[in-house]
Amino acid sequence: MPVFNAQQIKEINTLIAEVEKAIAPACEIGARDKSIVSQLLKTNKEAKKAHYFACKREYSDAIVTHFVKEKAVKKSRYHMNNQASVFVLK
Repeated sequence: MPVFNAQQIKEINTLIAEVEKAIAPACEIGARDKSIVSQLLKTNKEAKKAHYFACKREYSDAIVTHFVKEKAVKKSRYHMNNQASVFVLK
């Protein structure tokens, strides 16, 4: 895991606070581009809806890891490292 400075930690914490509002039981979290996730959901005929949160590429792994380890949220199978947005599937 990369080492972040104080400003980066502040930005990550504000994104975590936004994502935490959208987290519900039985949801999944991951990081990937909006267009790719919507196409994957359509192709796999999943009924889940995605909620997106824009972030810097270097922050996406830290945010997803926080929710997977600390909040016990399931990591989505559509997750990829270093992506421009974090998504929550409900």
